[in-house]
Amino acid sequence: MQHCIDLSDPSLSKYLKFAVAPVHTASLPYQFSIIEGGEFPAYQRYGWIERSKFCQLAIVGEEEEENGGGRNEERNGEEDGDSGDEGGKDKGQTTGGEGQGAGGQEGGAGREVAGGNEEEKDDENDAIALESCDQPNTLSTLIVSTHSTGIPEATVYAGQVFYERPDKMRFAATKDLNALIEFIKKEYRQPEMGQAFIFQFDPTFGCVELVFGPQDGPITGWTVSPDILPCQIEEGDLDHFGHNSTTIRLVSIYADNSPDTVHVLKYAIPLKGLRKPRTININRSLKDILDPVYISRSPLSPPSLNIINPTISTASTSQTRRGTEEGSTYRSDIADRVMTECTSSIKDCGIDINFLIDKLLEHRIVNSREKRKITARETDDDKMDELLHIILSSIRMNGKVFGIFIDILREEDTLRTIALADTLIDKYKE
Repeated sequence: MQHCIDLSDPSLSKYLKFAVAPVHTASLPYQFSIIEGGEFPAYQRYGWIERSKFCQLAIVGEEEEENGGGRNEERNGEEDGDSGDEGGKDKGQTTGGEGQGAGGQEGGAGREVAGGNEEEKDDENDAIALESCDQPNTLSTLIVSTHSTGIPEATVYAGQVFYERPDKMRFAATKDLNALIEFIKKEYRQPEMGQAFIFQFDPTFGCVELVFGPQDGPITGWTVSPDILPCQIEEGDLDHFGHNSTTIRLVSIYADNSPDTVHVLKYAIPLKGLRKPRTININRSLKDILDPVYISRSPLSPPSLNIINPTISTASTSQTRRGTEEGSTYRSDIADRVMTECTSSIKDCGIDINFLIDKLLEHRIVNSREKRKITARETDDDKMDELLHIILSSIRMNGKVFGIFIDILREEDTLRTIALADTLIDKYKE
C-alpha cells in the first residue's frame, strides 16, 4: 500500500503503523484501530502487511512522542496492561496514509486515526495533562513535554497544474497518493494536464503561496488573475482534500484583442513556502486563448465580440450566439419574472455547479467569501438554491446580469443549457 512519507531516514519507519476498520459498519465514519505488524522499507513509499480477512486498511503515522524517546502509544499500552492489539490501544497523534481494502481495491485516501483516552490536550502549554489516581479524591496534573517524530516534516505532497479551458488554469495540491491524484483527473472534465511535481513544506511557513509579480519577458496585452489574493493553500487543508475547494486554486488568463498583444505568453509563478523552490510556468499562445466565437477580456473590461463565419452551420450559429446577450441591455423586472418562471428548468439543466460558481466569480456576481459559503453546502441542490437567490437579487439590481447568465449557459455548451438559454431569451422577448 502506498504512503506519503519520505523514508530516506530509515529511523522514521518505526512511527508508521497499519490501521484496520470493518468493511460492514453500521454508520460512518469508519472506526480504525491500530494493529501491530507489517513492514515499511526504507527509501520506499510503500508498506506491506498480510491479512487473512477483508477489511478497510490505512497507513497512519505518529506525529509526536514524549521527550526522552518514550512513545505515547507504548506508555499508554503499559498503563493499560496491553502492548497494543487490534482493539486499538494507540494513543498517539497520527497522520493519514492511503487507505484501501486488503483485497487489493483502493478505498478512501488520507484517513486519520486517533485513539481516545484519559489524555486531554493542553492548548496553552502544548503538553498533555493526565489524570492521576495515586491518591483518592485528588486531582493532580503531570506535564509531559513532547517533540515531533519527524513524520509531519517528512510528508510528501504533489502539485498538479491543469487547464479546464485554455484560459482557466487550476493548481491543485494534495498528499502524494495516487488515489488523490486520480480524484483530480476525474473531478474535472477532460482537463489539459500541465506540470506535475512533488514537494515538501517549509515548516516555518505553513502554506504554499502562488506569487504573482513582474515578469522577465514581455506580457503586453495579457492579464493573469488568481481567484483570491493572497493565493495560498494551507498545509492543514491538505488533510481534508476533496471535501471542499480550499486545496485547488483558479487562475484566469485574459488576452486583449489588440495588435500590441504579444503572441505567446510566458508567465512564471514562483511558489513560496516550500523546502525546495518550485515555479509554475504558464505558456499560452494567443491562438489558444482567442476563441473563434468570442475573445477573452481583461477582468475590468467589457466583453467584446469577434464573430467569424456566423452562418457556416446550424451548430456554429448556436455557438456564435454565445456572448451576444452579455453586452445587451435588459429590463430588470422582465428578466426577474422570466428567471422566476424558469427556476425548475434552470435547476434541471445539468450545468456544472463548480463551473457556474467560477463564472459568477469571474463576473463579480459573487465574491470569494460567498463562493466559500456556497461550496461548503452539503448538496448540489442547496448550492443551486443559494446561487439562484444571488443571481435573482443581482438581476433585480442590474438587468445586465440576466445577459451574463445566458452567456454562461451557452458557454457550458450542452444541448440542455443552450436550449435553456434560447428559452429564456424567447420568454423575455414575449
